Amino acid sequence: MQLRVDLHVHTVDSKDAHTRHEWIPDIIRAKQLHGLAITEHDVFVPKRYGGVTVVPGIEVSSSDGHVIGLGVSEIIKSGMSADETIDQIHAQGAVAVIPHPHDPVSSRVKVRRLNSRPDAVEVINADALSYHYNRWLSERDAQSMGLPMVGGSDSHVPATIGNGFTLVECDDSTVDHILRAIRRGSVVPMGSATSFTDKISKYYDGLWKRRMSRFLTV
Repeated sequence: MQLRVDLHVHTVDSKDAHTRHEWIPDIIRAKQLHGLAITEHDVFVPKRYGGVTVVPGIEVSSSDGHVIGLGVSEIIKSGMSADETIDQIHAQGAVAVIPHPHDPVSSRVKVRRLNSRPDAVEVINADALSYHYNRWLSERDAQSMGLPMVGGSDSHVPATIGNGFTLVECDDSTVDHILRAIRRGSVVPMGSATSFTDKISKYYDGLWKRRMSRFLTV
């Protein structure tokens, strides 16, 4: 079974995002996704949507940069080192992913300086300012360390969900099977860069609402 899963999505539970939870099932169908991970900034708000696989996650602000935890069961405090954050994610039996490690405008972890080994590197981040630069260097990091590579949209507005995603090869669509597939590297990052208009739309209510009209009505 091959699943299309966006592993990096923000909703209104993140202070800088606008996607409401009730919109997500319709957007997922429109984008032909099988599921997604909700990864709010330093907030853990597990959600369920009917007929949709949702990986519980969080994007933690470590003192070294952002670290994503997939499959976490409770909040992980911000402000620890990246190594400590990864260790805390693993203590919950969850998967640690380093997002946008070479996006110049994001809080990023230097993968090669880590002592604690993450489970994957996000090499496709559709929202990255320098999409191709971030992808090229992130792939280099992942390959040099023998780490699986994943993709996500880093969506903050409805229209951009699914711009980046991960093809996950697994036996079924449960969260446990998706996490196992990431750990063993049965994943392929996919997607393309979010347009400049969509990237800036999160700062302008009228703009992101117009951009989402192709999927649903506000």
